[in-house]
Amino acid sequence: MPGYFVIELDVEDGPSLAEYEREVTEHVVAAGGKFLVRGNDFQPIEGDWNPKRIIIIEFPSVEDVVKYYNSEPNQRLKKKRLAGTVGKPAKAIAIKGVSYGPDGKTPAEGGLDETGAVIWR
Repeated sequence: MPGYFVIELDVEDGPSLAEYEREVTEHVVAAGGKFLVRGNDFQPIEGDWNPKRIIIIEFPSVEDVVKYYNSEPNQRLKKKRLAGTVGKPAKAIAIKGVSYGPDGKTPAEGGLDETGAVIWR
């Protein structure tokens, strides 16, 4: 089941951010991650949430998110990121994604596997 790494950052664009993004992209991809959202071009819909920057990365599992987060490359790059946020820590979570069967449905929707059995994960 996929795991998602959701991060809110308060950063300033500039050369240090560009360098950090190049390096972190390399490490995320090597760890099995795929960037889904990366930026600040959003439209508020409800409430007063106005993040400076949002990143959503898909990993094969929540365990893979945690493994990547605690990895030596990420912890080393975290120091570089903190320099670009004037020491402000990120807000970040790892969250389990929804599991879909081959028929494109979830168990709550009556999702079935290839044998016709209900998929419960």
